Amino acid sequence: GATVLDALGTQVAGASLTDTQGNAMFQDLRFHGFEASPLQGAPQGLAVYQNGVRLNEAFGDTVNWDAIPQVAIARMDVWTSNPVFGLNALGGSVGLLMKNGFTWQGADASLQGGSYGHGMATAQWGFSDGAFGFYGAAETVTDRGWRPHSQSNLARLYADAGWRSGGSELHLIAS
Repeated sequence: GATVLDALGTQVAGASLTDTQGNAMFQDLRFHGFEASPLQGAPQGLAVYQNGVRLNEAFGDTVNWDAIPQVAIARMDVWTSNPVFGLNALGGSVGLLMKNGFTWQGADASLQGGSYGHGMATAQWGFSDGAFGFYGAAETVTDRGWRPHSQSNLARLYADAGWRSGGSELHLIAS
């Protein structure tokens, strides 16, 4: 199944993926030789932000790609090295802008299946009523893996309750 990392690896020049742990849900992203990885001890050089909040873990700068609810991503941007993104953004930054009730309304659900027992179910719902907006998403992924004893199961939830007045917005987000 396609993941947020698959999109980065195929659509961004200079980006590549490695699978050092033998699990497609825990891949490393390399961008121009710098890395964002869930593996402790890897030399991290990319900063990852979700709605402006840094996702790199405080200890070791690791990035848990599997914790990002993919159905809730509205836009992804990749920037080369820029000091605006902090000291550990030597190689660049990945910015994820998530959906909210003001930018996405309606309801949607999908099911996917594939080889090696891969399955994915997603559901999302959003609405806006004047100054208030709400968006919620749920996602579950299962994969038996291509070798014995390599099964993975993920469940992700995301919710955004927003309020806006004039040019200002306030959002309460749970992920």
